[in-house]
Amino acid sequence: MIDVENIPAEVLNAATPQPSPILASGDILDISVMAKNHEVVIPFNKRLNQGEAYVRGNTSKAVEYYLVDQNGDIEFPVIGRIHVAGKTKSELELMIQEALYPKYLSELPQVSVWIQNFNISVLGDVNHPGMFTIENERVSILDAIALAGDLAITGRRDNVLLVRVNADGTKSIARINLNDKNLISSPYFYLQQNDVLYVEPNKSKANSAVVVPPTTSLIFSATSILLTIANLIITAWSISK
Repeated sequence: MIDVENIPAEVLNAATPQPSPILASGDILDISVMAKNHEVVIPFNKRLNQGEAYVRGNTSKAVEYYLVDQNGDIEFPVIGRIHVAGKTKSELELMIQEALYPKYLSELPQVSVWIQNFNISVLGDVNHPGMFTIENERVSILDAIALAGDLAITGRRDNVLLVRVNADGTKSIARINLNDKNLISSPYFYLQQNDVLYVEPNKSKANSAVVVPPTTSLIFSATSILLTIANLIITAWSISK
């Protein structure tokens, strides 16, 4: 368990780094362009209707998102193809702003980017393993474990595996000790989209999971059948006497 009383004050007072999500192929983006004059930004939005400003949560408007393709690109209205993989949301927002102003717009627009499929997975020895969608794009490793119903009593807390898919398609792996008092200042404390956590069972549970080989299972089945036949023969012989 974490010795909370002995966590250094500098660790508690230090700001925990929260990395901005890095966009990658497969991400689904909601991008809105807004300005004081709603009419001028209509061509640059997939969601504006009859000059009305986009309002998040308004289900009366048709939803059409941007899929980051396998090359890391999206097709943006008027501007055309934009390479977004490897960029943060703020970098993409600035890129779109600079592409629109002043070439297409006379005022600097406000651009907002949201990742619609910000998913993380928690697997292994937890009470409710699965994939979880994070609407606000902010989730810590402790939040993720809470979503999975906490670790099972047999789950190892000192060696949780984190698998992360990077923007270029490569993978990175880290081992995390949930009992570490410095966990809250770890660069892995906040998760990225598509991160996978795997909680290993402890040795006692792993050792108890005995796998019966297929050949052994067949031998048991054959033996059971032979015993059943022998029992029927004996019963029939007894009745005939």
